[in-house]
Amino acid sequence: MRELNGKVAVVTGGGSGIGRALALAFADEGMDVAIGDIETEPAERVADEVRAKGRRAVAVACDVTSAASVRALAAATREALGGAHVVCNNAGVVAGKPSAELSDADWGWVLDVDLHGVVNGLQAFLPALVAQGEGHVVNTGSIAGLVPLAAPNVIAYTAAKYGVVGITETLHEELRPHGVGASVLCPGVVNTRIGESARNRPAAAGGPPTTAEPPIQPPASGEMPRIIGANVQEPDVIARHVVAAVRNNDLYVVTHPETREAVEARFAAILAAYDRLDAGG
Repeated sequence: MRELNGKVAVVTGGGSGIGRALALAFADEGMDVAIGDIETEPAERVADEVRAKGRRAVAVACDVTSAASVRALAAATREALGGAHVVCNNAGVVAGKPSAELSDADWGWVLDVDLHGVVNGLQAFLPALVAQGEGHVVNTGSIAGLVPLAAPNVIAYTAAKYGVVGITETLHEELRPHGVGASVLCPGVVNTRIGESARNRPAAAGGPPTTAEPPIQPPASGEMPRIIGANVQEPDVIARHVVAAVRNNDLYVVTHPETREAVEARFAAILAAYDRLDAGG
């Protein structure tokens, strides 16, 4: 989707972090922006920042785990801005616990937001993108969606992000004949508040923690999990990569060069399994 000026972008989780940076980056390209976020005040502040750039904006309270809420975001976008062209399914959370200590609620909350939230976004916006024959979907994955153990104690997050990568890979090919592109963003460590995401954890999923959760710690060196020690990048840098990917219809958006070795190691292990098969092992 080469021409962005005058078009409309939608960003879930747009009130902070990567979402805020995406909203502002698209505004810099001449786009109007709908900001969906479960926290309304941050979303309103980002909408004001977009308006300060001379673009229209609307802030909408949106819980991506609710199909009805995401459809309401789509309806509000149509009403205020006339429709959507770039849809960023970006909202995300993480629960950092060893796998054996995760509760049903932990698994459910992370998968509901990080995976089902993307599905809800597609269900709400994709039919209109296909019908108009123009658009682009950006799904926020993670390096944890490309390699196992990208960070310790995030197995539910990893499962969700692997799913997001697979969904986007499928969309990239399926939507091409309809004039709609798809990209999956797979950054390493970014300076965001995702580590504090449990502040918005609903009561049905266990509620916010009563005590501070321990920070995610890097594991022993020498294995793939060293990615957690990757260089921390700022959200605005990530957003610039996304804008370029939308224009070029790039499937994969990677942002941290130091994660390449781990990706290569994963695929080398898969290819080695085929070599063993060929050898009769």
